[in-house]
Amino acid sequence: MKRKTIQIETAISTSPNNEYRLNIEFYVYVRDNTYVSYCPSLDLTSTGLSFNEAVSNFIECFQLHTECCLEAGTFEEDLKAHGWTLHKSQWHTPAISTILKKDVMKELLSTPVGFEKVVIPARYPVAL
Repeated sequence: MKRKTIQIETAISTSPNNEYRLNIEFYVYVRDNTYVSYCPSLDLTSTGLSFNEAVSNFIECFQLHTECCLEAGTFEEDLKAHGWTLHKSQWHTPAISTILKKDVMKELLSTPVGFEKVVIPARYPVAL
């Protein structure tokens, strides 16, 4: 894996169809022979024995987290708790300066092997 520049592109918006449209960005890196998937803007982590398994496990983790929040009616509250802000129906990620202070991000940026960025699209109804 190659070292890349961090640029947070995770975005969430509410569409006219009354659904959340998401592009979730996360990073995969190797720690102690285990692939780690980490989404700094939601502070979600998953692991796997291979790159593909780490990505698959992260997607499942993200889906479960999002669906639980939507079913409980706490999705937007959870975003706010992670530093997201809402402006004109568009949710914006926390400031990069805030994200870079997280211990996992420090570990990610210091890994000698490097990391890969993955972006996944998702759609969820505003109310489940």
